[in-house]
Amino acid sequence: MPRLPLTLALCLFTLSLFAQNRTYTYLIYHKLSPGLTVQDALPVEREWRAVNQAAVDEGNMIGWYMMAKQMTSNPNSTEYDYVTVIVTPTMNIKGGSPVAMTKLYGDSVQTRMDNLNKRDRATAPVVKMEVWENPDAYTFSPDFTPSATPVVVLNYMKPYDPKAAWADLLDPMKTWATSRLKDNSLSGWAFSRLILPNGSEKGYSLLIAQVGTTATSIANPLVINTESIKAYTQSRQTFDVVRQEVFRIMEFTTRPKTAANK
Repeated sequence: MPRLPLTLALCLFTLSLFAQNRTYTYLIYHKLSPGLTVQDALPVEREWRAVNQAAVDEGNMIGWYMMAKQMTSNPNSTEYDYVTVIVTPTMNIKGGSPVAMTKLYGDSVQTRMDNLNKRDRATAPVVKMEVWENPDAYTFSPDFTPSATPVVVLNYMKPYDPKAAWADLLDPMKTWATSRLKDNSLSGWAFSRLILPNGSEKGYSLLIAQVGTTATSIANPLVINTESIKAYTQSRQTFDVVRQEVFRIMEFTTRPKTAANK
């Protein structure tokens, strides 16, 4: 897990007191050290996958993912190379229990974790981190698995009119996305709101994640009807997509079969 600065941890704790029926997503942006590639980062991230799988197995975490950037509209295209994603049931990240970590590393937990953090910083240090709130505006196929649908398109957005009642569009957009699950042009869709750090200089405050087999299938729904056209038109008129990025999921945790899909 990332080590959070004290001020950020205090902010997260305070905000969590007011949060109900929400999940949270941490986007952790990594910049590869000079001369290294994503392949060089895989051994480190695979060890993080094992560490975070322990937290998922205990219900402390919903999921962890490593996503390699493939395309971006960001003018600063080299700002970061890949993103690790942590989805949690609360605003604070909770890792595996001491029992789970001992099972993973034996009696050398602290030594192994110190070594992992050192290798992490040397391979691909974190250059930016964001915390997003996920309201009840997401839908995924019942059999969703990143191994079958590894492409993720992220639309970073802001409302054209900050005073617009954009939340009223979430249900129609979710309905349209759910219909796309049936034609297999999408396997997942989620809407999020930026919590920290959220300043106007960022240029965006909202996020839509779309998951599918290819970027082309995500961009081209197979079934078009009056309701889908209306939802699409309203969303395009309401939200300005200020950045779009395409990622490929390289590594991920899996949820216990008894857990409800999120």
